[in-house]
Amino acid sequence: MILTSISEERGIEALEEDDLTVYSIGISTAGAAEMRMAELHPKRYVTATTIDVEGAKFVREQVDAKGLSKQIAVKIEDVSEPLPYEDNHFDFIYARLVLHYLPRTELTNALGELYRVLKCGGRFYVVVRSTACRKEQPDPTSGLTSYSVSGESYRRHFHTEASIQKHLLATGFEVAYVKSYEEHLYEDFYRSELSPSVDTIIETLCSKNH
Repeated sequence: MILTSISEERGIEALEEDDLTVYSIGISTAGAAEMRMAELHPKRYVTATTIDVEGAKFVREQVDAKGLSKQIAVKIEDVSEPLPYEDNHFDFIYARLVLHYLPRTELTNALGELYRVLKCGGRFYVVVRSTACRKEQPDPTSGLTSYSVSGESYRRHFHTEASIQKHLLATGFEVAYVKSYEEHLYEDFYRSELSPSVDTIIETLCSKNH
């Protein structure tokens, strides 16, 4: 059974009628969110990115099956690298459960690029995992926490409300709100396997006003 994602629903609800160019970073739900964004407005164009080649292929198949290939472009892109878009290109940026993969330096670079490609007056929706998820101590230089679950090793940059807000403000974004809540996340790209535990996540909506 597919459970409703609180943070995904809130991100889609944050879209406004005139948000016609959307940049979705790190497809995390097999393209479900991006397809819904496109279906909500016939003139909306969504650029959806991932570094997972097989995942991108799967999403393209889903997009084609729904007849949305003219509204959704699925691309292999790494948000930690310079982005191939002109300044002030997108109306809305959606970054759900992706920026916590980046160590501090790469996060700073990524946010700078996202600020650059967002239009003045555009908005940026961010969801990251909270430090409440893990008790292990992060690396003091990178900010990444190393941990294991069921024999698998992971590294994530867990945040507090203050830390993610600090990064966003330092880049130039204006923060409308920051809030934490619990959500039962999926373990896999294809959104078929639920995590064994409920996680605390941090949601932020900010804007570029200059």
